[in-house]
Amino acid sequence: MENEMTFEERQYQRLINARNFHYENFNKWSLYFYAIIAALFAGYYSLRGQNQPIDEIIKWSILILGYIVSMCCYLSGKGYYYWEINWIKLIMHYEKQVLPLKKEESVYSIFANEKGLSNYWRIIKGANISSSKLSLIVSFSITCAWAIMIALQFVPEKCCCCCRALAIIGVLVATWLLSALVGKWLHSDLKNHDDLELPLKEERKNI
Repeated sequence: MENEMTFEERQYQRLINARNFHYENFNKWSLYFYAIIAALFAGYYSLRGQNQPIDEIIKWSILILGYIVSMCCYLSGKGYYYWEINWIKLIMHYEKQVLPLKKEESVYSIFANEKGLSNYWRIIKGANISSSKLSLIVSFSITCAWAIMIALQFVPEKCCCCCRALAIIGVLVATWLLSALVGKWLHSDLKNHDDLELPLKEERKNI
């Protein structure tokens, strides 16, 4: 069947397969991350619930590991979102310029009744909301939660609310900066990739 396709059609199908493969792998990685994070949360609060003193090494190991795993989960989500946009832009480029497909033949570069389907106020209606962005918000919030738990370890219980607030704000800013720095350090090597420099808005090629 693939031999009967044109070169453009085979390339188009390969792009879709690569995009789907990346999506499936990301879902698997996310499950591992969230399972580890949930186990660490449960372990930490299980220790806190005991009447006997908590071993400091175990406590700090859980807190630091929870922070690191959550940060990795967040950065993994950012990486997925980056590559997801890349695959979608390439697929849309093939639909509009390379194949090219008519509107009624396209899949990724069209939408059905865009304005009519999105309703943010009706509870039982759908809306144009990015699941990838929501995933980033959740993973970053979890990372911040670990950061706050770590920060509060250094604040004496008798300390005023202002001290606690400053400590929390400080670790939130530090987490944001650290995520940017670590993200830059862990960037994918794209030296062997050519940049098509596609425009933000491509017009459909007349056929």
